This record gives sequence, structure tokens and C-alpha cells, in this order.
Amino acid sequence: MGCLRVGFVGVGSMGQCAHLRNYATLTGECDVVALAELRPELARRVAARYGVPKVYASASELLAAGNLDAVVASQPFSRHGVLLPELLASGLPLFIEKPLASSVAVGEGLLAAAEASGSPVMVGYHKRSDPASEWLKAELVRLQESGEWGRLTYVRIAMPAGDWVAGGFDDLIRTDDPMPALVADPPDGEMTGEEFADYTTFVNYYIHQVNLLRFLLGEEYGMTYAEPSGVLLAGRSESGVPCAIEMSAYRTTLGWQESALIAFEYGWL
Repeated sequence: MGCLRVGFVGVGSMGQCAHLRNYATLTGECDVVALAELRPELARRVAARYGVPKVYASASELLAAGNLDAVVASQPFSRHGVLLPELLASGLPLFIEKPLASSVAVGEGLLAAAEASGSPVMVGYHKRSDPASEWLKAELVRLQESGEWGRLTYVRIAMPAGDWVAGGFDDLIRTDDPMPALVADPPDGEMTGEEFADYTTFVNYYIHQVNLLRFLLGEEYGMTYAEPSGVLLAGRSESGVPCAIEMSAYRTTLGWQESALIAFEYGWL
């Protein structure tokens, strides 16, 4: 396959600094040929910086223009139910932010839309592709198969608060464009407004760890205990392996110090 023609839907903070800036370095692998952004001045300036030749005012216009091999939609997950059906209907491969949706109902609807269109969808759980995570998973599987350290006894992920930005937004393009009034997906009907706000904050910050734990365990798991202060979730996997996510029990002053622990009877990773 030759150089992929990629279109971007949204070039706000994450769209610019977490995604577009990096796609722009993949010379020969992909070419960002178009972007859609509701804020016209922001769209113009971002396109000028990254050499994007086509600018559109909406995702609909971008799709109608055609000439794309894939789409990157860096949008708040709370808008996926509103935005993604049209993108999925195009049948183009699609990259989106984590998680898939803000509720089970919206997620099931998006899954059905993706299956109907055949559009491949990648959700941005990048920690699965981190070289350290890949090594850890491979070594975990090797030790389980060999049995040399005994049985798997515990998996823990810890993520204290710290400088997750690490200067990554220093070159963010900002403009005086008014912030558009964006329509969000409805909250889960079983939650109060306050509960949904707390849930959204948790998901936005910790969903990577929720997903990484599933990746390492290699199976589903359930949390049976949530510490009321919000520093610990604990539970078990389907096969009975104890597991935990330690959240912001403290704040670091030196960068970012996320970690994972894999414990066996006779050793740990």
C-alpha cells in the first residue's frame, strides 16, 4: 500500500498536539490532505503550519469532498454518538479517542454502525502499543506458559497524579475564535447529573489504566471494591487473579511515574 491520504476531524488541543503533529512526521507513510474544524481561524492556521491543503467547516463537507483513505476524529468521547455515525457510514478506516462511548447504549449503537458499514475502527488505547507494555505482556505470557515462577498471583497498575503534559502543548495554536456550541451524547439514564460528571472525569483520566489492566490480564475482570476517597479499585479477573488500580493517592513532582506490577508466586515484573 502506498502513502495513505488522511483527513482530520477536529484540530483542537489533542487533535493538534497528540495526533496531527505526529502524523505530519510520517513522511511516505501517510499524508494529511484535509482537515475539518468548526473554528475558521484555527483551521486556517493549523493547516498552514502542517501543510494541509484542504480545509472544511464540517465533517460532512470533508467526507463529501472524498479522496481519503482514512479519518482521524480527535473529539471528546462524550460526542461520539453524535459525530461518529456519519463517519462510520463512509466505510473509511477511523481512529477515535478513548473510550468508544460515554454509555453502554451509545457504545452498542456505534458498534452496530461499524459492523454495518465494515469501517475498521481503532480506539486510542496507545498504552497497549507502548514498548514497555508489549515487553511486559510477552514476558507475562512466557512465564505463565513455562510455569517457572509459579502461578500468577496479582496484577496492579498505579498512576499517581503528575505532569502528564510534559511540555506537550507548548506549541498549541490558540485563536480568538468563539467556542462552538457542541452537542453531547445524553448521560446514562441510571446516573444523576452529579454521578455522571464524576464518572466522566474518572473515564477521561483513568480509562487507559482500565484498558491496560485488561490487556495484561488477557481476560475480563470485575471490580468488587471501590475505596470511597477515590484512590483504589480492587477486584478479580475471570480466572480469579486479584487485580487493582491505584489512582491518585499522591502527587509526584518529578514528571510522570505510572507503573505496573505483575506478581507470581516466586517473582515479579
